Amino acid sequence: MKLKPKVVVDTIHGQLIQDPYRYLENSNSEEVKNWIFEQNDIANSFLNSITKKDYLIKKQIELDKLDQFEISSIKLTSNNQLFYLKRLPEENTSKLFYKKDINAEEQLLLDPSELNLNGKNIISYIQPDWIGSKVVVAVTEKGREVSDILIINVTTKKIHNEIISNTWPSNSGGVEWLPDNSGFLYLHYPTIDIKSKEFLKNTKSVLYKIGEGVENNKEVFSKNVATYLDLDENDFPIVSLLNKNDKYLIGKTPGAGSYYNAYYTNMEEINNPKWKPLFNKENEIKSYLIIGDSLIYKTSKNSSNYKICKTSIENPNFENPKVLIPEHEEYIINDFEVNKDGVFFVRTKNGVSAKLFNYSFQTKKETEIELPKKYGNLSLKSSGLESDRLWIEASGWTTKNDTYLFQKNTLTTQNINQKTGPNTNDLLKDIVVEEIEVDGHDGSKIPLSIFYKKDIFKNKPAPLLMDGYGAYGISMKPQMSSRRTLWVLEGGIYAVAHVRGGGEKGVKWHTGGNKRNKANTWKDFISCAEYLVDQKYTSKEQLAILSGSAGGIMIGRAITEKPELFKAAIIEFGSLNMMRSEMRPNGVNNTKEFGTIKNKDDFEALKEMDAYHHIKKNTSYPSLFLTAGLNDPRVPSWFTLKFMAKMKLYDISKNPKLVLIDSTTGHGKDVGKMKQYQRYANLLLFAFNQTGHENYIQK
Repeated sequence: MKLKPKVVVDTIHGQLIQDPYRYLENSNSEEVKNWIFEQNDIANSFLNSITKKDYLIKKQIELDKLDQFEISSIKLTSNNQLFYLKRLPEENTSKLFYKKDINAEEQLLLDPSELNLNGKNIISYIQPDWIGSKVVVAVTEKGREVSDILIINVTTKKIHNEIISNTWPSNSGGVEWLPDNSGFLYLHYPTIDIKSKEFLKNTKSVLYKIGEGVENNKEVFSKNVATYLDLDENDFPIVSLLNKNDKYLIGKTPGAGSYYNAYYTNMEEINNPKWKPLFNKENEIKSYLIIGDSLIYKTSKNSSNYKICKTSIENPNFENPKVLIPEHEEYIINDFEVNKDGVFFVRTKNGVSAKLFNYSFQTKKETEIELPKKYGNLSLKSSGLESDRLWIEASGWTTKNDTYLFQKNTLTTQNINQKTGPNTNDLLKDIVVEEIEVDGHDGSKIPLSIFYKKDIFKNKPAPLLMDGYGAYGISMKPQMSSRRTLWVLEGGIYAVAHVRGGGEKGVKWHTGGNKRNKANTWKDFISCAEYLVDQKYTSKEQLAILSGSAGGIMIGRAITEKPELFKAAIIEFGSLNMMRSEMRPNGVNNTKEFGTIKNKDDFEALKEMDAYHHIKKNTSYPSLFLTAGLNDPRVPSWFTLKFMAKMKLYDISKNPKLVLIDSTTGHGKDVGKMKQYQRYANLLLFAFNQTGHENYIQK
């Protein structure tokens, strides 16, 4: 059924903005609940009518079994103990394990399925103390993400009696252990009801001492404690302690923006901190490490591709620091770490080609560390300045994570658990990966990654699924994806458009696609789609597009600007009504990335990026499949509800318009493997069906 519009008119900067479905922002009303129920029934009926849905779930399980197990969230202690999450193919969620060192026997610390915490049985975050005697574990449920913190004694494997609630360490700064391991710092959320206007407001970093109870927590960094710093209620006042021997605590207020203000206090002042300014947004610092009295940091100040610099903490000089690693003309500096042998850093080109380097404290020179294979993505971990160990996690589009240890100038392969027999790496050896650049609407070169089986006949258009993101400076990093793998193995072509708004080409690439430049994001995406059609990788009738969250802006505006270019579009948890973005709990924080309606020029940009307000009457739109979760703490489900209601009212095509609202999950995170299998199966099923794959027809 088509919902009846009930127009609300807002006057913003002298313009009348009509909103026909404002009432859908109240998902608790009976009318809205009934419509959600009806739309879910329609969507499930359609999806269940397509052959091979069970097959896609089964194929994901088979791919999973090939890899024998999945390891994630690897954490190292200063004495080289390892803590990590591990999941076997037959298991829905990961368990917590640890090893005294890489060659030691694996020990199980926590099976979350055995917890009795009102359904909280998914581990979302772990952090051991400095010597591996205790480990913090955050557990959550049904994609809500907000979590409870447990503390486990590693020797006894016993969980401490006190459970700490109102936390979200996987999203906001994590947990920082005190140097003596007697307690830790974390961000406390006074309100965890995602529908409350107070959700995400007035958060505070607190010090928890083990055995003293949360009622005795001490505020260390907050709007209340640091009144002289003029913190805002929407800031996230996070405290970091990067090494147990650091002399300083760093307080910072990060969020959706690229940069933030940071402050410092001496460690001995932790019970009565005296926060002093360290750096501000104008210094354009992305990440940092502390060595003694010095700050080593990555900055884009006068260096769009980043440089690594060093300055004093007590007497900083950010205008003329010591430059350790200068900016490179083609490669951007991505990750970096420090150990006793110097600064190790990763340079990437177009976000898809990565190289590892070392800057030696002794020679003051940089050298490349050769890896056995070419990788698109490298991530570094160090045990600190006292250690000579560097862990390297390497991945590519067709390569599962490989792990290396670099020590004493020697690189060795590391296997936390040994795998035997064939795996998905073997399965993907015949997949072709093309890395090209496409001319954008304004002459910009847009990186485009294309994947297909080598037996695909070129110049014969095939079903093609293209995704992208383009927000927050986040790069689409090369790593394996089960939905990408399945799409290609089933005979489709997959493409990833590295559009502006992401970070693939440095800061200018990000700022070239945010706020008032946001239109470049979907115009880049359109340019890539047109290229794929023109070069006969696919046709307009075989082209499906996919993204979610802030990537919903890109997809929503692509189909409202050029609906004739696409056969189908899939948007998960999409940001589709950006003029109302500030009305959500995390909306004010996101103005750093998208702008605020309070500013006239920003308002014009938000209006331009608002897909909901660009749906036109009497227009034929592509097939659509939208999803959302009622428990989503990041993007409210009403973005999706309003967009689909208006689409159903104005669209004149016969293309299906499906929306699936999950009342038990949130933003697609922390939901368990089976839920993920079902979600991916639905997306691929719809895309294959709509792009004409002969094996995915309706019964």
